[in-house]
Amino acid sequence: MLLTDFDEGVSLALDSLLAERLAIFAGAGLSMAAPSNLPSAWTLAQKAKAKYTAQYGGARPPLSNNIEEQAEYFFQRGELATVFLGTLIDRNAFAGRPNEGHYAIADLMLARALQTVVTTNVDTLVESAGAFLYGQVEVGIDGLAVAALPPAITPMLKLHGCRMIDVANTVWAPGQLAHNPVQSRIASSTPWLTQRLLNRDLVIVGYWTDWDYLNAVLASTLDAVNPSRVIVVDTADSASFPAKAPALHALGMRASGGFLHVQESGARFLAALRQEYSKSFIRQVLHGGAADFQHCKGTDPDPTWLEAPDVENDQLWLMRRDLLGCEPNAPADAPRPPNEPLVGLTMIELQAVGAVAEGTNWKLGGKTIRVLRTPNQMLDRVEATFEKDVAPVVAPDIVVAVGAESRALPASFARGSATGSIARGSGSMWMTHADAVKELGL
Repeated sequence: MLLTDFDEGVSLALDSLLAERLAIFAGAGLSMAAPSNLPSAWTLAQKAKAKYTAQYGGARPPLSNNIEEQAEYFFQRGELATVFLGTLIDRNAFAGRPNEGHYAIADLMLARALQTVVTTNVDTLVESAGAFLYGQVEVGIDGLAVAALPPAITPMLKLHGCRMIDVANTVWAPGQLAHNPVQSRIASSTPWLTQRLLNRDLVIVGYWTDWDYLNAVLASTLDAVNPSRVIVVDTADSASFPAKAPALHALGMRASGGFLHVQESGARFLAALRQEYSKSFIRQVLHGGAADFQHCKGTDPDPTWLEAPDVENDQLWLMRRDLLGCEPNAPADAPRPPNEPLVGLTMIELQAVGAVAEGTNWKLGGKTIRVLRTPNQMLDRVEATFEKDVAPVVAPDIVVAVGAESRALPASFARGSATGSIARGSGSMWMTHADAVKELGL
């Protein structure tokens, strides 16, 4: 297991992502990061013990301090779902706000940039993050369920079950592994995982926690998995991993392309990976327009014009949506940009006349300009579709609808949106690329 620095780890993971080889393993530690702050196993166990003691006092033997032993006790009594999960474990313990790691996984799943996601978390924070990104994260709790998902999506297997699908049979006790439905779920998950992860590159986050009982499920499902490269991301030291997560350590030792450790927060690593992916996406759009710029202008574009803006993940995500032409309330759902050079050409042309990046838009002559991919559409129909996409108070001054056609005469850029006959509402002025060439001097 080789200690690797943060930037190198992100770079290697990005290479795998762009080569369509990357899978993610996520454990409880991911959801313990802020602002999610889900409780540790120790915290849940102490709260359950305190509640049990308050209810029964000395009339019953004391409850164990260990979450696994507590769960096993109630499982053997046939009371795991009714008493332990129903009364002693806070039903809201796994609710919280998604953190940047959850958003990264959800975004990369919706974009189909990841190949597979596997988690031992029963919470639904990745799914919640997906909803905020306008998409549905598709999950299953066994191999049969994930195999039945639509083929053109990235699936997420929830090895320990799901709080929203079947809370009564989420995995808490060792005894559950030898009884149905958990036993049959593991049996169906093993061949699916073996096939999905064969010769893939894996990023593992969130497994250096006190949820030790998770290892039994991992050991029973990962024995036959042979990955290429494995990158473990966690703040703990490398020496802790073999004892803390033996099944995952054995998995890493079988990796033919290297077993690496990045000593950093999993949430921060995933956020950086998402950011680099988005920048690569935007860079590909810009480079796609470089040849046409050289053809039109007789000179190569400045290399700095071909780089993505250095902005936050949420702004890069919005820009990716615009460059895909996503309608309002639709996710960025393609791993690579369409081969349409005119979109990249427009952004290069704007920079060539002095526009500078400002968030998701461009600033030129005091005007804010949004570039939106709208192939083979009428400008007025595009405007109607996006009418309520951005509140008027923050709407850009100009939207260049690249690929759209207009039968109206263009408005004057100098006069602003108060006059002229270009299609527009009360907020933005809407232009085709041809209009922008004339009005903005491109």
